[in-house]
Amino acid sequence: FKSFARKTNLGFTQGITAIVGPNGSGKSNIADAIRWVMGEQSIKTLRAKKGEDVIFSGSDKKSRLGLAEISLYLDNSERKIPLDYSELVLTRRIYRSGESDYLINGSKSRLADINLLLTKANFGHRTYSVIGQGMIDNFLIASPQERKEFFEEATGVKQYQIKKNQALQKLENVWQNLNTLKIKTSEMEPRLRLLTRQVKKLNKRKEIESQLNQAKLVYYSSYWQEIDKKYQTQKNKVNDLISTKDNIYHDWKKLEDKLNKITRDSTFNKELAKLRTYREQLLDKKMTVKEDLLTLKLSFEKQIQTTAQKIKTISSENLALVNKKLEQINLLHQKLIEQLDIEKNTDLIKEQIVNINKKISSLLDSLRPYIQPSQANQPSLSKDSKKDREIKKLEETINHFNQQINDIQSQIKKLEQEDKNSRSNLWQIQQDYQASQQKLNDINNQINEARVNLARTETKRFDLRQEIQHELNGLENLDQQPHQPLSDQEKIESQNKISHLKNQLEVIGGLDPEIEAEYETTKERYEFLIKQIDDLTATSKSLKKLVNELDDIIKTQIHKSFSEINKNFQKYFKVLFNGGRATLSLIKSQEIKETDQENPDQDEQDTAANFFQEKNKAAGFSGIEVQATPPGKKLKSINALSGGEKSLVSIALICAIISSSPSPFVVLDEVDAALDESNSIRFAEILNNLSHKTQFIVITHNRATIEKSKRLYGVTMGDDGVSKLLSINLEDAKKYEK
Repeated sequence: FKSFARKTNLGFTQGITAIVGPNGSGKSNIADAIRWVMGEQSIKTLRAKKGEDVIFSGSDKKSRLGLAEISLYLDNSERKIPLDYSELVLTRRIYRSGESDYLINGSKSRLADINLLLTKANFGHRTYSVIGQGMIDNFLIASPQERKEFFEEATGVKQYQIKKNQALQKLENVWQNLNTLKIKTSEMEPRLRLLTRQVKKLNKRKEIESQLNQAKLVYYSSYWQEIDKKYQTQKNKVNDLISTKDNIYHDWKKLEDKLNKITRDSTFNKELAKLRTYREQLLDKKMTVKEDLLTLKLSFEKQIQTTAQKIKTISSENLALVNKKLEQINLLHQKLIEQLDIEKNTDLIKEQIVNINKKISSLLDSLRPYIQPSQANQPSLSKDSKKDREIKKLEETINHFNQQINDIQSQIKKLEQEDKNSRSNLWQIQQDYQASQQKLNDINNQINEARVNLARTETKRFDLRQEIQHELNGLENLDQQPHQPLSDQEKIESQNKISHLKNQLEVIGGLDPEIEAEYETTKERYEFLIKQIDDLTATSKSLKKLVNELDDIIKTQIHKSFSEINKNFQKYFKVLFNGGRATLSLIKSQEIKETDQENPDQDEQDTAANFFQEKNKAAGFSGIEVQATPPGKKLKSINALSGGEKSLVSIALICAIISSSPSPFVVLDEVDAALDESNSIRFAEILNNLSHKTQFIVITHNRATIEKSKRLYGVTMGDDGVSKLLSINLEDAKKYEK
């Protein structure tokens, strides 16, 4: 802080702590630091030109700093400050950017909160708790009105005055808000009345619309169910008649087919002639194939005869011999088969096979002259095989033709039989056909009539559907519960009721549906403002009561403390001046008449102005007059006192206040600078007598004051422009006196 560029700790004990050092070393910066951390806002009082001047500005050997920070540690074990902390730490810091913080025990706070805490503890930064250079005479040269604030803090009513001022400020804001709200409500009332009337119409319209919708719902639901049921019934009737017609038509068509078969001979004859012609064609084809077959067989027999002449005829003896050999081969073959089942000797089986093959070869050699044709006849054998296949194919073709001819013959017989039977029932069929024709005509007439009725009903149903779409926005909005059909009279009555309700809606006219929302919003806003007016009125009464109570407390405490301070002032004045007379007197403020409460028409703004004017009278006095006459002098004004005398009067007043209403600590910055040696001794003795009531931090060059202190701080400044501290406990130092 200022010239203290490094973190510096100072501890103050009960009694007097003296701070000494050469001029310019930074002694008074300690007083400024205490005043600043307690919330001093006057830059002039802090001996600076701007806020950042409290930050170390740097020197040739040390660069400037970016912030200043003071923490004031207060012993609160006796709970003089109403917080549940045994130690209270007030911190204030400021940055070169202009940002600043107030903290109470590390938590951010407001200056107003700190001021209120300090005033409750009976000290503050603006008056006698910290008295700087030149301030000792300010009380005397100040006007009576300026002395008032000093005296209020000295008598311990500052905290009540702060609360009173806060209450008055709140009351002023309340009255301003009340006036604003009343203006707003008066502006809203005409619009609210208009909206109220429109909303009543809108509610009436909604009621009629509800009745109209209910009437439509009953009428159209019943009417639709009636006509829809009629439509479905007629539709089902048409479908049933069409189904019946289909059955009748089916019977009629069968009779017509039978009659046509009987009566239309040309068709029957054509079909019969067609079958007969086809049969003849098949017969012709069959004969042609037979001729081809016969020719082929004759050619084949002739060829066989020619071949047989060329082969030698075998004798009976040779034939018997061949048969014998065949039997032997057969026996060998059977034996071989048996051996294959039981023998596993492959060599033996092979030998048997070779033996059988030799016998077969011998037999073939003996038969070859009888069965083997000459080489010239070999090709004819393959030709014979081919002719066999051709004969077989022709025979199969003939069989196929025979089958077809038989089928056609059966159809011809069937047709001839049916024709015979039909002609025998012709008269009965004609009677049945005519009856069926009449039924068909009758059912067609019924269908046409039913379709006409259905079309009429469907037209009515379509028109009703369109009407329902227009009136109720669709069939889905109809009541689905079953309704009894309306009579013609009931339909007329319902239509009349609907028309009447529609006419009522036309009379009311169209209203914007947003009116209701605007009405609700306006009404809600109006009621909210009225409630706020009621709350502010109640708050106003409460604040006025609080101000009056605080005013009474201030008056009582000021008058109670005034006589004691005045008595002590006279006492210390006589001590310092060795006699003389001094007194304090209150200058009463001009009484302001109470507002005439019986005049309800009085302007409220004038009432508020009168109330504030009365309550700002400073507890019944507007200033303090000081009268002081040193021994052997007759003075009419304190302005006639010398500089030293003024200092002594101010010191006497400060000591009187400390004695009557001691602050937790008092900082005196060279207040004894103008005193001579004898007065300095008396001043030091007074401080020593008062030191059991408060802590004194005295910045002084006076030896008498230093001798009364318990701890001594020496302040010095090096060539780097930074203040440094040396400290000594004088009570400990006395032990080393020789």
